[in-house]
Amino acid sequence: MVGFDELKRDIIEGGLCTGCGLCAGVCPLQSIEMYYETPTADVIPRLTGKCDNCELCYKVCPGKDIPMRDIDSKVFGRPCSLDSEPLGIFQNSYRGYATDDFLRTGASSGGVVSALIAYALDEEIIDGALLVGWNKQWPWRASPIIIESSSEIGKSARTVLEMVPVNTLLYQAVEKRGLNKIGVVGVPCHIHGLRKLQLLERPAKLAKSIRFMIGLFCASTYYYEGIYHLLREYGGITNLKDIVAMDYRGGQGANMVMTTDGRIRYIASKHDRTWHFLGPASYKRDRCLMCIDWSSELADISAADIFQKVESPVEKLTGIIVRTEIGKELIQGAVDKGYMTRTEHNPNLFLSSGLGWESKKHAGMFRLMQRKRFNWPTPNYQYPLKVRHFSRKKLAFI
Repeated sequence: MVGFDELKRDIIEGGLCTGCGLCAGVCPLQSIEMYYETPTADVIPRLTGKCDNCELCYKVCPGKDIPMRDIDSKVFGRPCSLDSEPLGIFQNSYRGYATDDFLRTGASSGGVVSALIAYALDEEIIDGALLVGWNKQWPWRASPIIIESSSEIGKSARTVLEMVPVNTLLYQAVEKRGLNKIGVVGVPCHIHGLRKLQLLERPAKLAKSIRFMIGLFCASTYYYEGIYHLLREYGGITNLKDIVAMDYRGGQGANMVMTTDGRIRYIASKHDRTWHFLGPASYKRDRCLMCIDWSSELADISAADIFQKVESPVEKLTGIIVRTEIGKELIQGAVDKGYMTRTEHNPNLFLSSGLGWESKKHAGMFRLMQRKRFNWPTPNYQYPLKVRHFSRKKLAFI
């Protein structure tokens, strides 16, 4: 029997915690909380009550072991062919946008994820969704939220660069609020943990409550210290309490904040923030540097930005990878009901987007192999590790 002590020893203190929050989200005694030591610290699990060594927190944790082959076999009916399926197993590739002007223009990309959640809530496919919103106490930080109506979509955040423990709210949603049909939006490690929960089939009530998962393409999340550094050195903000609202993708993708004096302050462009400050691994979370899942390969639907110029009547677009029958039905229903549009999209274009692909499938894969070589603590993704090169000119693997 294992419990929080083993979770702390093998995963948290080994630097393998993803911060997803699922250990807190499945604890039957609710004795685990996701803790922020300071307003700029990163989230970490801690034990606040009794542990009866039920093993749940350890067995569903995606920090140390992610049995992707087993999950692929359960979810998709077969293992992934790594050499020919660089985006994971999927059925269709699309691009699209939300037809609602508020959802589309207010989103980081085309608002498709918000449109899908709105459709699922309106049609009672789900009775609640786990999303990312803003922290009421610390408005410069993000927090997980539960929404139960499409009218609450506006509470969810757009792009967020820090890790948010979305899965921590699973117990609260099901056991405390009585929600039986849950939709979840998260990055790959959120999805990894939830798929492990479904594979374990315990606690059954929590595992069965998850109706679908929408995974966001993710190059990395960042230590909040890096974001604070950006706010101070680029924005001249020395006191976080001066911030009343924050936006990582305001204007043309710029990092912007509103301060207590009512002013909107420009911090940095998306280009400077991504390529020159955070992107080159300077403040990427160490666990992210060992992740090899860029496109949320285990989700029902994966969603991404589109960086290439394509023919479209609107400026903002969402890239959509449909992976499961559940995802296919959700997309089709949202299109039929007029919540979103859908157009075929060449999946190879995702691979040529640059930063994300390089971060996870090339640099992340190589770094993981190097760390294993020197016996550092590393996550086990079950599949054999290999750097697979990609010809950007030919849009093919070599």
